[in-house]
Amino acid sequence: MSVAQHLRHELNCPETVLGRRYMVLMLATIVWSILFMFLTAEYPGFAPEGSTTLFVIEGFIFLVFSVDFVLRLISLDTRDGKAMLLLVADALAILPSAIVVFVHLGLMEAQHVEVLALLRLFRLLRVVKLLRVSNLLSHIFGVSVFSLVFGTMAAHLGIRVLFLTVGQSIGESIYAFFDRPTLLLAVTAVGSVFGIALAITFGVVKRKQIDVTELHRTSMDAVETFEQDFKTVFADAVPQEKREALFNTYRRDMHLFVNAELPYEVFKQKTKDFLYEIREVVKGRASMDVPYHAVLVQRLSAFLTKTQINFNPVFYGWLKLLGNLYFLLVMVAAPGLTGLLVQMLVIFVFQGLAVIIEDMDHTVDSNATIFNAKILRV
Repeated sequence: MSVAQHLRHELNCPETVLGRRYMVLMLATIVWSILFMFLTAEYPGFAPEGSTTLFVIEGFIFLVFSVDFVLRLISLDTRDGKAMLLLVADALAILPSAIVVFVHLGLMEAQHVEVLALLRLFRLLRVVKLLRVSNLLSHIFGVSVFSLVFGTMAAHLGIRVLFLTVGQSIGESIYAFFDRPTLLLAVTAVGSVFGIALAITFGVVKRKQIDVTELHRTSMDAVETFEQDFKTVFADAVPQEKREALFNTYRRDMHLFVNAELPYEVFKQKTKDFLYEIREVVKGRASMDVPYHAVLVQRLSAFLTKTQINFNPVFYGWLKLLGNLYFLLVMVAAPGLTGLLVQMLVIFVFQGLAVIIEDMDHTVDSNATIFNAKILRV
């Protein structure tokens, strides 16, 4: 792997300690830059034009973003059109900070900035950069509710800043176009529906999660019981090496399946082969028919079936749409810094629960495994 390829890999999926620390710095800088945009738009006196505060903050943002731009430029794969477009967006996002720094240092006349006032809108491209980097949050800090909902929080923070920036450009607050008392009725109605849907769905997927745990345990108990029978009743018919290979292999396959390392179709076929080999041994004993058909086959079949029953993706699409609508209504109904804090709290609570529910519904997947069904030791 060349130096450029290694650098590109670290920027897109950091694995080294230095790479992770760099991405933490980038993430913190992007979040602060967007929050700074919100503060300056909502409270113009926070960092007025020409102030030292504005220069220091914009200078730091300019420095960090410029270093990141240079690193991505020298590691750019020119065959990747998407990466080139994102690099152009990064460059445009740097321009507003660069102008502030150049004007403060006397490298650009202040009157020239008025002609380029629309460049302020380019700062909104930092939201695109934040969404791109936020995907690495779980990779850097591990899976948690916060890391899973951070992308949604970042997107709605960007929308809030967009409202304020557009309002500044047209000289009129967009919030003034909404009748807030009437809007509160929609907030209450949509929030109630969203909350009830989450509560009902959580109960359903939690019940399924418990069922998968129980079915896995009872299935493996049945497998262990048959293994004991093979050691005693069928000791002469099945050599020890064959018995150990049969049952140990299936246990290993089961372990791989519940950890999402073996696809369902493959494990289903391995289960059928496992049951066929057992049937070939016990079919001569009528007393083993009931334990085989009514216990072992039924439990393994029920376990496999239960792991594959999920809500339709359309339902989760509806939940996501309903959630984003609710978060937008909260944004419009609650402007200002307090409104921002309330909106972020609402997103963390409701979107966090939605993410947990969707992952719990997929009981043996490899995404956010902390929400998978609990697999008890046999």
